[in-house]
Amino acid sequence: MSEERKAPSAINWYPGHMNKAKNEIIEKLKIVDIALVLLDARIPYSSQNPMLFDILKNKPKLILLTKCTMADSSMTDKWINHFNGLGITALAIDSITGMNVKKIESSCKIVLKEKIEKDLSRGLKPRAIRAMIVGIPNVGKSTLINKLVNKKVAQVGNKPGVTKAQQWIRINQNIDLLDTPGVLWPKFDDVLVGINLALTGAIKDEILKKEDLAFHLIDFLKENYFLSLNRYDIIESNWDNLKILDQILSYNGIKNTGYEYDRAYDILLNDFKNGRLGKVTLDRI
Repeated sequence: MSEERKAPSAINWYPGHMNKAKNEIIEKLKIVDIALVLLDARIPYSSQNPMLFDILKNKPKLILLTKCTMADSSMTDKWINHFNGLGITALAIDSITGMNVKKIESSCKIVLKEKIEKDLSRGLKPRAIRAMIVGIPNVGKSTLINKLVNKKVAQVGNKPGVTKAQQWIRINQNIDLLDTPGVLWPKFDDVLVGINLALTGAIKDEILKKEDLAFHLIDFLKENYFLSLNRYDIIESNWDNLKILDQILSYNGIKNTGYEYDRAYDILLNDFKNGRLGKVTLDRI
């Protein structure tokens, strides 16, 4: 087996239901006050759908960096400062632990402060904020909704494409939330974006070769988060990638006969996806 591999080319894919979901978002946008844009805190750049951001350009929005307990907190702070510098309010949240989830309502009111004051000055009766929740597949929309209402009202799954249709959900007397299916864009021109989406589970694993994903992840961890590899008792950063894969197999009690690398890829990728390699942010700033 050689470490020399062809770089994957640009990724083309766009299931029909995503085009339908995009059109439904455009249709409903006029009746909502604010968009809650969910980004994965591990990939704040790669999880930005440029098509959605273009659709939402004139709509008040609050960026929610989900799964923040799995991300490098210092990088998350830098990304929040980045978005604030663009005039967009951003909040790091974790829907499983509940971290900062209760701040979402007050953050919405801050973003909509001018509109709320204008409505009051016109004598309009206060009403619940109508918010739309948008993001790519598997970014945590359903998990967040269930946390907000403290019960299971949205189906959750650790794979893309669980939410299939829009639905209105009453969070409380102050917020009505429109849930929408995850939407990707037709083509990933930046191969690194596609790799990051696959590593975090936003697109299906089979779209890219596991070998490419595993080698990219090892290179990235060696450069930025070498201590993550200590999980497998890897203590030398100058080990080549094949030796690291051998050690991953050995650590898991698997004897490498020369044909076991697929198992090493699966172990590494699943450990990363499930947060067992520590707090890692793939998108640097």
